[in-house]
Amino acid sequence: MSPGERLTRIAARAPVPAVAVAVFDRDRVLASVVHGVADLTTGRPAAEDCWWDLASLTKVLVTLPEVLDHVPLDRPLETLWPRAAGLPVGRATAADLLSYRAGLPATVPFFKTLSGRDTIVDAALRTPLSAPGPIYSDLGSIILGALVADRAGTPLPELARRRTGLRMGGRFAPAVATERCPWRGRLVVGEVHDENAAAMGGVAGHAGAFGTLALVTAAAQDWLAGRTGSPAAHDCWAVGDTGERYGLGWWLPPTRGLGGPSPGADSYGLSGFVGNRIWLEPSRGSGVVVLSNRVHPARGDRGPFNAWCDTLLTALPHLIG
Repeated sequence: MSPGERLTRIAARAPVPAVAVAVFDRDRVLASVVHGVADLTTGRPAAEDCWWDLASLTKVLVTLPEVLDHVPLDRPLETLWPRAAGLPVGRATAADLLSYRAGLPATVPFFKTLSGRDTIVDAALRTPLSAPGPIYSDLGSIILGALVADRAGTPLPELARRRTGLRMGGRFAPAVATERCPWRGRLVVGEVHDENAAAMGGVAGHAGAFGTLALVTAAAQDWLAGRTGSPAAHDCWAVGDTGERYGLGWWLPPTRGLGGPSPGADSYGLSGFVGNRIWLEPSRGSGVVVLSNRVHPARGDRGPFNAWCDTLLTALPHLIG
């Protein structure tokens, strides 16, 4: 059985309406498949040209590379950015925020009372710090997305477009549907699922990017090949009380079991709430991208999807040949 046939069989068993998967090495896509229904309300099938909400993958595919290019990692934010001066988070460095050790909470539902990008960034900057983490947090990336746009003198959507072709800040079609959102009172299709990012106009450092399978795979492949970012980004920068390990933006095994049953010692990745995952195995020379609409039409137990991802990662040696 060819790698493509194996991958198609695995994708057909995914417990989600639609899934897109690519397996690759540093230079080639070894197998890819798009399977399922993009929108259960219409029956529209998922296709190669569909745009997928990348959720938290925005952190590592959009925000992180720009921070590495434009922001010193070891200087307090308040010395780089007047907007952070005099605030508790102003004493943190970009490395603190990227490795989730700045003491920011996991999230704050700003969307319930606030709207507008600048308003929510200012609220994130004023958020009180808790005990030192690491605490996996959206707020650090919200702050860094605004900081890097200011320092680069270029809006985040344009930075994303130039680097990877990923899109932000609009409505994209054809797109894969996500949740019937209680806050918006409608099905979300082609616009960001994350409520805070939506309240920011779809442009935020923590969520809001959209990509096709081909674009996301190319961006992940650039990380695997060392064409994007820095090896320091997937070194261990912080360790939690329960053994969770973080690089800069990336999760390292055994964090949340993301790498499956047998992750490589130097592997790293990240997941997105809507049902997305990137996992990279440098020493094995391989990587996987998973895009899905796990939350369509409603969010639920992540267990079946996580178990299916474990099956996919276990099969990886057979898919890379």
